Amino acid sequence: MRKLFTLTALALVAGLAFLAIGTRSTFADQRDFRLHNASYVPIVHIYVSPSDTDAWENDVLDGDVLFPGQYTNISFGRYADPGECIFDIRVDGIDGEQGFLWGVNLCQVTDVTFH
Repeated sequence: MRKLFTLTALALVAGLAFLAIGTRSTFADQRDFRLHNASYVPIVHIYVSPSDTDAWENDVLDGDVLFPGQYTNISFGRYADPGECIFDIRVDGIDGEQGFLWGVNLCQVTDVTFH
């Protein structure tokens, strides 16, 4: 009897875990994207801002370093304006280098690469 209860409990936990994993993508923002560092420079800051603003948003890399050949996933929070699709992206290299992409339609793009 105890073995049957344990198997039932494990099946229930596994089913709930599968449900949680399976529904995660349902709630993902369509503007979430992956930024690839295909350059030779470590990236220390990434800024993503709506194209119609004059200021950069907060650094989404938040103290991490994105080394050449690596990528990072960038997700939009639930408070971001859902109608906004066109964004500018800025990256700063470890020695002060800067790269820019202007007017990126993140509603249609899932991968962004800096060379």
